[in-house]
Amino acid sequence: MKNILPSDIVKEWGLESLPESKQVEMVERIGKIIYQALLVKSLDILTEKEQIEFDLLLDEDTTTPDDVMGFLQVKIPNFEKMVLEERKNLKNDLLLKV
Repeated sequence: MKNILPSDIVKEWGLESLPESKQVEMVERIGKIIYQALLVKSLDILTEKEQIEFDLLLDEDTTTPDDVMGFLQVKIPNFEKMVLEERKNLKNDLLLKV
């Protein structure tokens, strides 16, 4: 899922003060949440034929999250924008303004 989260996610989300192991854990959690949100949104965008292709891809035992993201990047023209929107939405929902 590296293509979902940039290497500067720790800085962007203000996680620098956490121990490195906790930073890794938080980045993984953030990635999983964004990944799931993208899967759900993508189903509404894909054509019926693309949904069938997508289901077949998901059914393969060797499919990785990076494979799934690559498929969606090819099939959804504004996928990168969608990723940025999901990151922003999640950040706004989870980080409290002090």
